[in-house]
Amino acid sequence: MSGVLYLIGVGLSPSQVTQEAINVLKNAGSVFAEEYTSMFELNLGQFLTSLIGKPVVMLSRRELEDEGGEALIRAVKEHGSAALVTIGDPMLATTHSALLANAAQMGIKVRVINGVSIVCSAISQAGLSPYKLGPVATVTYERMGVLSTRAYEVLSSNLSNGLHTLLLLDIKDDGGFMGIDDAVNIMLRIENETKLGVITGDLIAVFESRVGWGDQVIVVGPLINPPNLKAPSVIVVPGLLNPVEWEFLKIVYGAGEELLKRHVNHVKSLLNNPQFSSRLQ
Repeated sequence: MSGVLYLIGVGLSPSQVTQEAINVLKNAGSVFAEEYTSMFELNLGQFLTSLIGKPVVMLSRRELEDEGGEALIRAVKEHGSAALVTIGDPMLATTHSALLANAAQMGIKVRVINGVSIVCSAISQAGLSPYKLGPVATVTYERMGVLSTRAYEVLSSNLSNGLHTLLLLDIKDDGGFMGIDDAVNIMLRIENETKLGVITGDLIAVFESRVGWGDQVIVVGPLINPPNLKAPSVIVVPGLLNPVEWEFLKIVYGAGEELLKRHVNHVKSLLNNPQFSSRLQ
């Protein structure tokens, strides 16, 4: 089979769509989009239609995951090329990786057009060094009576190595997005069960709401005291702070000197603690 399947990231907001993405979309035989893995500032389908001047077919999670993206494969067969648009950077979702691998096995050429990702944006907005970012984790809801502790374990391990942690927030089964307060309550529930002393009043977080949107809001404060912010949101928990990071959080976001000192001392107390890293084995 010949043809090309494009996976295109359009960033976090309309202003971040690249010229490369626009050119590919205008020339693709068929254009599809999904918005169940993230949230866009405008209606994604309507925005894309007005941008490229042709219809855009919205695909559901079932069509992409359960059906393996059959609609995309059919479009490539019929038109020679097809494009799937995703919010942010497309390869951050394993669904998209599996989709491209499946298409490549069928002899279809695949090409990724990158977009602005929440991972890069969240760390940059926080003024923290990307070189000190540890593994990323998602705070998830309890499902089928099981509450995953993965996010807490990743946070604990990162802090024990002095690294920063980006916590993404889960998507509800009905398509809604987890709020910051829900995420913090879930993390505190795990803390109360493990009693490891990772999350205390001394641990600060950078709470980020609607990154890249016109109404973006960023607040720095104790993790246990989350602000009331709109979705979609993420939480960045700093590890050890170098002088530049310290000054950025202090001057740009108004983090108090005493709060920063307590945070750093708390992280230092967790350094090289084997019980945290061992939980990830």
